[in-house]
Amino acid sequence: MKKIISLLIPIMIAVLVTVAVNSFLDKKIEVLTKQKDISVMGKKFSDFVKDKSSLDKKLLSDKGDLFLLASSEMSIKVPQNPLKLFPIKGENYDLSGFGRAFSQSLQQANYLGGADINDNQKVAYVLSIQWFEKQNELDPASFVANFSEVQFYKFLNNPKISENNKRYYADRVYNFLTKAKKYSPEAYYAKLYLDSSKFSTFQKAAFKPYYEMKQYLLDVQDKALIYEELKDLPNIADKKQPKEIDWDEEYKKIENENEKLISTNELKLEDNYYKEYLGSTVSKHKGECKSDDLLSAKEMDDYKFFLSVCKDLNIKPYIILQPANGWYADYEELSKDARQNYYEEIKKLSKDSGFEVLDLSQYEYKQYFLFDTQHFGKEGWLKVDEEIYKHFK
Repeated sequence: MKKIISLLIPIMIAVLVTVAVNSFLDKKIEVLTKQKDISVMGKKFSDFVKDKSSLDKKLLSDKGDLFLLASSEMSIKVPQNPLKLFPIKGENYDLSGFGRAFSQSLQQANYLGGADINDNQKVAYVLSIQWFEKQNELDPASFVANFSEVQFYKFLNNPKISENNKRYYADRVYNFLTKAKKYSPEAYYAKLYLDSSKFSTFQKAAFKPYYEMKQYLLDVQDKALIYEELKDLPNIADKKQPKEIDWDEEYKKIENENEKLISTNELKLEDNYYKEYLGSTVSKHKGECKSDDLLSAKEMDDYKFFLSVCKDLNIKPYIILQPANGWYADYEELSKDARQNYYEEIKKLSKDSGFEVLDLSQYEYKQYFLFDTQHFGKEGWLKVDEEIYKHFK
């Protein structure tokens, strides 16, 4: 009996301490969200704490921020980047961005479904054609780099999400995690979720205490990490004032700046960028997309999944169809027909779901609309800013 007691006492102490810490964090976070300008947290790009958290998305949703879902294009350091331009005078919301390199449709759906966000949450989603260029463009290592345990469990426990979508998600996650040999408990949980056999039912019951405790501890960890982020934010009294934007004037400024750029290469890119990032290696990209079938890529299934999850959550995302760089796509031999079929399919899927699309495909051959071969530049981002402003007004 003494041995049993000696084992139980440390466990009970650990439980009590964890519960006390959880209560402490709840109170502190409630105070800090009233004192701090939490939209500053929402504008951090490639911040693992922010992107992998569930709690921050609830806080920013409750505050009324618009969510911009995108990937590496948010890293482009131009003043027109929405993370820098917003808030804009005339609107009552700020903007928070979620995503980084290799954050594609599966991950973006998890950002929304893996957090307790509000119905009718404002969402704008930048879709990139390069995600669809290979049959399985998203590899396990890239997926795992952005994987969030706390979002994983919350997604599968979200009562708003349909069983079909949960099973699709569990299957995709299981395959990625097992191939990457990472997050074994989550891979096993996904496997059990998909298995309806009697033996699986027994396993679920046996492991239920472990997984419930793990989810509780992940919630506490999430709160602790967000608490640390909140502490360092500026006070709400020092919040940046919304900008008054004269859109015509902003486009004129960009046009004048672009006239000073020098481009003598066949891809119509700014010469300094071309020399630094392509230069002598450009020939290896010649014809590399000749056999790509954009419409049969697995990413297309993931995009359909994203749309379905949004419908489950009563969210109507504004789909932003980013154009290919026409000259570079031609060099890769990704045909105009293939690109046009991709644009039309994305528009059809989106509109069939009841969602509006900002189709920017007509800018494929607008020089400097993109910063490089695939990311928005000054004019591209300004166009996105303007259309987001109009759409949600």
